[in-house]
Formats: sequence, C-alpha cells, structure tokens
Amino acid sequence: MNLELHFRSISGELGALKNRVRYMIQDGHWPTDGEWKESVVRSIIRRSAPSTVSVGRGFVVTREGASTQIDVLVYDNAHPVLYRDGDLVFVSPAACLAAVEVKSRLTSALFGQACERLADVGDFIRRGRGGSRAFIGLFSYESQGVSPKRALNALAAAARECQYRVIDHVALGNDQFFKWWSTTPTRPRRDLRAWHAYSLPDMAAGYFLHNLLLHLGPDALNDDDGAWFPEQSKEVSLVGKRPLAAS
Repeated sequence: MNLELHFRSISGELGALKNRVRYMIQDGHWPTDGEWKESVVRSIIRRSAPSTVSVGRGFVVTREGASTQIDVLVYDNAHPVLYRDGDLVFVSPAACLAAVEVKSRLTSALFGQACERLADVGDFIRRGRGGSRAFIGLFSYESQGVSPKRALNALAAAARECQYRVIDHVALGNDQFFKWWSTTPTRPRRDLRAWHAYSLPDMAAGYFLHNLLLHLGPDALNDDDGAWFPEQSKEVSLVGKRPLAAS
C-alpha cells in the first residue's frame, strides 16, 4: 500500500474536477463554479465517511440564532435534523461533527478574512456543543502569496487565544498543510496547543481528508494506525510552528 501515491491521486482527482464547470461557462457565473467546487469536496468526503454520518451543506442553529452558511457540514445521523432538503440541512450543534469552508483560491489577505469567518463558526458550534470538539477546517484549491509564516499568524490572530476559535486543519493548494496539535505529535504526549505548517507536495488534500475521517471514526481509531498516513512522518516536512498564546 503506497499512501503517498494515494494522497497524490486525491490531489490529481481534485485538479481534474475543479474546473469542469468553468470550462463550460467560462467566467459567466462564478457562484455556480464555486458551488461545484464545494460539491466535489463533499462527494470525496461522503464516499469514505462512516455510515453513521451524513455530509451536506447548511447551517447550525441554536436558540440564539444561526451560523453563517457552511460549505461542508458533516452531521451525526443519531441526531434528528431541524430541516433537510437534499444537501441543504439545518442541524443543532450537538449533531454537527465537522464544518469545512471551501475556497477556489486564497491570497494572503483573503486567507486572513476566511480564517476570521471560520473561527466565528467554530466558536458558535463549540459553545453550542458545551465545549466538545468539532472538526473545523479550511480547504482551498489554490493559493497565491500565502507563506507558512503568514498563514500561521493568521490562524493565531483569528483564534484570539481561545480554543473554541481554533481552526484544526487547513489545506492550502496542493502542497501546504496546517494542523492544530493540542498535544505533541510524538509520544510521550505532552501539552502543546500550537499549529504546525508542513510542505507536502501534492499531498495536502490527502492529509486533510484522512484527518477529517479519523475525527469521524470511533474513539479507538487513531493516527498510529499505519493504514491512514504515509510511513514517513510528516514532521520531517515541518516548515513552521505557531503557539495559540503569544509568548
């Protein structure tokens, strides 16, 4: 089993599909192009997600109001939904397991704005869940001028030293992957609370997807299982770090 090639095939599949609508309509209707890119990500997650969850788009709703629209909303089938029509769904925070924002391309400025909006969503969901974890992720097909340092600083700025606002995983183009570590990545586990930035040529999407799937699995499932990630640790590809709290 060659997981590096498998991860690269995921990036290749996304690259082949991402512009299919744009080729048909050129620049005639950008919202439709964006909706297609979101649906591609949902489809790839859906085919590997456990049968106990569903994948759609929509809103998380509480007595105080509703979140902004979530491009990829993964919810627990054990919970009732407030409303569902096709992919569109309205759920309570207790049902929401993951929320992912999908972007076609992010520049440095747009990345910071996207992080702020997504951190607001994460805060809303986690407070509604009584502090229990939900996967909060940002996926961008392409990036322009977003260095690892700028991205790490933007993630920290959006979090405002609050763990409810932490964005757990970011795939930025084909190569850049960012992961939040509450504890150290190697054993013995120690408290860390920091983001790590990795340069993983053509594998960022694979790492993003498999981390999401692990989050959706049973409690016993963990990243020590060799079936989920390439044998060579991604820590050898580490290009930057940023703690949650300023030193």
